[in-house]
Amino acid sequence: MKTVTTLAAATAIALLATGASAQSAKFAATYDTDVVMVEVSVDGTDGADDDMAVTAEMDLAKMHVPQSKEVLIGVSGVVNLVTFTKAKGKNTGNIATAIAEGIVELDVRYAPEGTANICVNGTSAAPGPITFASRRQELSVTVDLDLIGEIPGVCDQACITANLAIEGDVTVALGLDTTAAHHFNFVAIDLDSDWYDIVACYDLTALAEVSGDDIDVDTAAMSKVAIGPRMLTLQRVRATTDGIVDETD
Repeated sequence: MKTVTTLAAATAIALLATGASAQSAKFAATYDTDVVMVEVSVDGTDGADDDMAVTAEMDLAKMHVPQSKEVLIGVSGVVNLVTFTKAKGKNTGNIATAIAEGIVELDVRYAPEGTANICVNGTSAAPGPITFASRRQELSVTVDLDLIGEIPGVCDQACITANLAIEGDVTVALGLDTTAAHHFNFVAIDLDSDWYDIVACYDLTALAEVSGDDIDVDTAAMSKVAIGPRMLTLQRVRATTDGIVDETD
C-alpha cells in the first residue's frame, strides 16, 4: 500500500538590502544554509512502495519593477542524492526488482508585494517549472538454474530431474551517493510597474519500490534527497525570446 507524507517547510530569508520596501534595487541576492531533506526506505516485508515529498519555500528580496521590464532570476543550490537498491533472486525463475528515485523540482514564482502563498497563487517565471536534479535507479535479479546431464552408472537425466534440485540464491546491491551544485536562470517577463515578491519553490521527492512474486526482506530500496546551501539572485533586465536586445532599450 502506498504511503504519501507531505511536509511544508517555509524558510524565512532576511532581505539583503536594508529598507528594501523603500528602495528600488537593480540587483539583489540572498542565500540560505539550512538543509531540507526527505528519506524513504522499503523492503519485501514492508509493502510494495513508499514515497515522501517535502516543499521548501525561499523568499527573494523584494524588487520594484518599472513598466514593461523583466527580472532575471538565478537559482543555485547544492543537491545530495542517495539511492540504494538490493535485489535477491531465488532459484525459482521469478524476478526480484528494487527501484529508488530522488527528484528535486524547482518553480520560481512572483506576485505583487503582499500576496499570500506565492508558490500556489503566484505566476511562474519563464520557462516554468523544471527538474533541478534527479536520479532513478532500478536493479533486477532472476535465478533459474537446472541440472543437466547424468551421473554414469548411477542415475540418468530423468532421475536427476526427479530427485535433485539446486538450492540457493543470488543477491546484488547497488548504492550511489552524489553531491553537486546546480544552477538555472528564470525570467519574469513584461511586468507592470509595481513592487514584487519573488519566491523559489523547491519540491523534493524520494521514492522507493520493491516488486516480485517471491521477495523477502533482502530485496530492498532506499532513497534520500537533500538540498543544502542555496543562493538566489535577481536583476532588472530587458529580455527577448527571439534575439539579442539592446541594453539601452
